Amino acid sequence: MKKTIILTIGAVDFPFQVTVQDHSDFIDAAARGASMTASAHNFVMRTIDDKSKEDFKKLLASSPGAEIQIASNLKAEFSPVLEISIKK
Repeated sequence: MKKTIILTIGAVDFPFQVTVQDHSDFIDAAARGASMTASAHNFVMRTIDDKSKEDFKKLLASSPGAEIQIASNLKAEFSPVLEISIKK
């Protein structure tokens, strides 16, 4: 499964192509205790559309910590929280 997610950051639309593997790699890296900044950076750089990659790199360079906010939004959109209850 691949899902296109477009995030508007400032006034610019950035398209991301997120796959199950991309999402799993991000969650697994975070669960292993890897740096959240590095995990988020890898996730967003792996999923940003190639045509927007250079502009996106400039955005990240001028906005320290942005990758964590962006990864959080991508994760929330790709894998929404389900309402789950246990029947007793």
